[in-house]
Amino acid sequence: MGRRRREVGVTTEERRDRVEGERASKPNGEREGSSAHQREVPEVRSDPVRAEGQSSTRQSSWGDSHGARGVKEEKVMERVYEWGRLRMAWKQIEKNAGAAGIDRMTVEAFKKREGYLLREIQEKLKAGIYRFQPARRVLIEKEGSTKKRKLGIPTVMDRIVSQSAHLVLHGIFDSEFTSSNFGFRRGKSQQGAIRHVQQAVKEGREWCVSIDLESFFDEIPHGQILRLIRRKIQDERFVTLIARALKAGVIVEGRYEKTVKGCPQGSPMSPILSNIVLNELDQELERRGHKYGRWADDFIILVKSERAGTRVMESITRYLEGGLGLPVHKEKSKVAPIKEVGFLGFQILRGKLRVSNGAREKFKRKVRRLTKRNNPLSMRQVILALNEYLAGWVNYFYIQEFRQLFRHLDEWVRSRLRSIQLKKWKNPVKFQRVMIRAGYKPAEARKTWVKMTRWQSVDRKEVLFTLNLKWFKRQGLIFLKDYTNRALELQFTC
Repeated sequence: MGRRRREVGVTTEERRDRVEGERASKPNGEREGSSAHQREVPEVRSDPVRAEGQSSTRQSSWGDSHGARGVKEEKVMERVYEWGRLRMAWKQIEKNAGAAGIDRMTVEAFKKREGYLLREIQEKLKAGIYRFQPARRVLIEKEGSTKKRKLGIPTVMDRIVSQSAHLVLHGIFDSEFTSSNFGFRRGKSQQGAIRHVQQAVKEGREWCVSIDLESFFDEIPHGQILRLIRRKIQDERFVTLIARALKAGVIVEGRYEKTVKGCPQGSPMSPILSNIVLNELDQELERRGHKYGRWADDFIILVKSERAGTRVMESITRYLEGGLGLPVHKEKSKVAPIKEVGFLGFQILRGKLRVSNGAREKFKRKVRRLTKRNNPLSMRQVILALNEYLAGWVNYFYIQEFRQLFRHLDEWVRSRLRSIQLKKWKNPVKFQRVMIRAGYKPAEARKTWVKMTRWQSVDRKEVLFTLNLKWFKRQGLIFLKDYTNRALELQFTC
């Protein structure tokens, strides 16, 4: 056999990364595949809209070879304005509800005229004259940060068209997404992503590369999105529709602003477009043989040593910034032992899942806001609002595997509620009467004097006895510890 040719356009670091990954995942002596290193085939572009998709950056060998071999989809626009799909898109928008766009038309107002308005949307899409209106820009708080996240609120009609386009794109592209991509996909979840990462850690990869993409949704190059869509779709009418959606602009405090890059969060198309772009990263990691997990723009790469992690960090950062045009937040990106890095609200300690320190702090901040001692609501109303948050939180974090963690959080929550109740009763004599009803002897109860406004009073044995677990259960409080064994139970019942 002749010697293998040296791969063109592949750096020394990338070859080293790939060799390390292949050694970890392939049996000794197994021959490397060569299908990922096909010769680049240039795409033909003949109109101004297509020129938007041209890119001067280096493309991955996977993308080029796939574009050369794959059969492009035709008559895609017909799928977007198909009546059944438009109806399906509308039902999803109706279910999600949401605020009105710049035209002030609410979901309820659209519903009153849905038949007529859906026909109008269909006719405009058929004629190729549908135009997206600018999204209404709002800023929402980022948890634990002074910065605010930009959110674009499209009109209801634009949301319906975008949702229909999303369904079409999902049908075309989803089959090409990797098994390590868990973001915005049917049958995939954040819990699945962290379980996937946990399995890689159990295989001996205890170091990780955590890369933070800076303002990802605001920084995606439009040309990159359109180029990747054209790789699979021949119908220029559909590509033009996507380009119009991306360039519709936003209204900020009454002024129109152009959108020259990015995909506004709030559009139904944002999830699938972000997956199409980051699928290039996924395929590059697969080509190099790395173990990783990704949910949306949060991803983590697992390696066996700090040295390997540093090398992967440098080469993947170059690929993201040079190959995909996505800026990396250098200060937030790091190479570290997996036990020191949070991913999707979890940490992996000794191979077991635990709620991360940051997620626990966020939990406590939210509970403190819901259980302020000067809350004018009754205890039942406070618990009702608190239960709504606790139920959502524990249904996400129930897969954590440290049995005592939920018990400690339960105790802390009940202490907060005891403090509220003591302050509401105000008078220590009132508490004495409650003690008697709870089972204390009257003489003993009258000797007890509790300072009702002091936090330290919640630890007194008389308070713990009176406001005990049965009392909280009568109030309807959810206990997190009841979910400790839920993951195990589900495995046996499914």
